[in-house]
Amino acid sequence: MKKNEILIQQRSANKDKNANMWDISVAGHLSSGQDSLQAASREISEEVTVCLGYNVEVKDFRFMFSFRKQQVFKENFIENQFYDFFILRQVGINENNIRFQKEEVQSIKFVDISTLNEMRENNELVERDECYDALTNYLFRM
Repeated sequence: MKKNEILIQQRSANKDKNANMWDISVAGHLSSGQDSLQAASREISEEVTVCLGYNVEVKDFRFMFSFRKQQVFKENFIENQFYDFFILRQVGINENNIRFQKEEVQSIKFVDISTLNEMRENNELVERDECYDALTNYLFRM
């Protein structure tokens, strides 16, 4: 991973929504009794596993912002979601030390700001404009 890059993941072709789309790494839902930091830590271990020789802990996450969104996928499939957005920065991450769950993710890659914005323009990314705006601003300041 280079300084101004982020890890994104391509959703599995078997997913009910946003199949084959590229998305931020890692996105997920809370389980009963979890707060958003605990869910973020759990989702990392479920979707992508980074083999660095040490564990990622809740304290390693940096909170960025929260927002709400309603999205209609089909007439009977409407999501009302609350998003808490965190960044996890780790030294030494590259594609060779990342493993991902094939049922959830079919591919991963690191992208820079310009590639991320091109993918947004080409509608290759799951619609999360607030997150991509925050990522772009964050990476631009680095």
